[in-house]
Amino acid sequence: MASWKEQLAFAPLETLERGEEIGRRLRHAIELGVLEEGAQLPSESDLAARMRVSTLTLRSALAELRHLGLLETRRGKGGGSFVRANIGGIAKAQLDALAAYSLDELLDIREYRAFLAGSAAMAAADRSQQVSIARLASMAAQIESVHTPAEMTRADSRFHIELAAASGSTLLTRQEMAMQAEVGALVWAGDSDRRRAAGKEHALMVNAIQSGDTHLARALAEDHVRRDMNRLIDLRMSMEPPPQGSTPRSEDIDRIVSAIELFTASLQGSVAASIMAVERAVQADLDRTKNGKLAELPNVYDAARRTLDGAVPALYGAGFAADPSYFGEMGFIWCYIPSDPKSPQRMELDLEFYDYSTAPWWPEKGSDDTVHASHAYVDAFGANEYLVTFTKRVVREGRMAGVAAVDILVTGLQIAFQPLLRHLPSSTCIVDQNDVVIATHTANLLGGTLLPSHQIDRRITLPSVPWTLCIGVSKETVAKTG
Repeated sequence: MASWKEQLAFAPLETLERGEEIGRRLRHAIELGVLEEGAQLPSESDLAARMRVSTLTLRSALAELRHLGLLETRRGKGGGSFVRANIGGIAKAQLDALAAYSLDELLDIREYRAFLAGSAAMAAADRSQQVSIARLASMAAQIESVHTPAEMTRADSRFHIELAAASGSTLLTRQEMAMQAEVGALVWAGDSDRRRAAGKEHALMVNAIQSGDTHLARALAEDHVRRDMNRLIDLRMSMEPPPQGSTPRSEDIDRIVSAIELFTASLQGSVAASIMAVERAVQADLDRTKNGKLAELPNVYDAARRTLDGAVPALYGAGFAADPSYFGEMGFIWCYIPSDPKSPQRMELDLEFYDYSTAPWWPEKGSDDTVHASHAYVDAFGANEYLVTFTKRVVREGRMAGVAAVDILVTGLQIAFQPLLRHLPSSTCIVDQNDVVIATHTANLLGGTLLPSHQIDRRITLPSVPWTLCIGVSKETVAKTG
């Protein structure tokens, strides 16, 4: 049976980007210390068979690792490919790998890793009498006695894998190993030295497991992982060109606030123009139709498509959703941009599973005919994206025919606001009407929610949208969304 090291480093690939994935998998295994200094890789034919790729694809990936200085080839008897760890190429490779991740991807990884670690710690505490506490405690303390980043990575990774194994779940352990291969080495990228802090956090988790305190074990594990991932997200944010000056002056802050207000007003203007274009098309088509059927609105899709052409990047979709009480059926006409802004597509959904009349953006009874913005929400049965939706009722002879609407990606707002937010004091964010953070330049605020008890130096209501700019949020008062 293959060891956990071999399972982690040489498992079959499940992606089409096989050449790139092989190099990434093996590089991370070397950085983690799973493949140690001087270790010999299996023969090319054997390794290609294990990873289910062609020998040619494998050779290309190995050549890249040699170029990075992570492998060396020895000829003759006893020759082959051997690991060269702890050399200068690793640090650059780590930062290059980190730069390839978007903030949205890192946020997703943060929450998934926290879930894995928290679940493992809780399960281990629940079965504490069956867990080798001495072994887990020994693994927890190893990180305090190491010195190099590679050693820190190895010690931290082994503890988390051992923690997952203590849960008694093979599947959870495999998922933890996969996450360690994905970002375990990156957690220790840069100049960070959290050995003592990490050692203390590990020890607290072990103590909670030993005492059988499932809730505390889970909370400690989740906090530990989020703390590590937040440092990594901050490092990723710092890779952007730094703003001029260090501490912003009051006049600089006022200037940036004005720029943020100008952007939100411009965004709302684009949204309103798009909604009005869709509404005009609906009204014109209804003027021409006799039966009032949704299928007899031929120009609405083209109108929605035109509004997205050249629009601000955050705009994701536009269209019309019918009111069943008016048309006698549910239905919508919707254009969205899944990837390339130059290739909008018609959205098709099975309405048996998507009752949009209960969606956060559907107008409440008594709503007026102005443009309204929903809170940030995950459209799990529609676009499968994290969105804010702007809507306006379309009214015919006093009856609501439906809504004209525009979707905005929350990730698009983060991208648009971040360059401006970076010029403001640390721990600044923009929140929606439910105080959910939709943009920030600080990792511990990313994906969070502010509570009424939070300390905020300055709140500024942004024009035309139900969002608030919060400057100087106290870090210790940030709470996670549920």
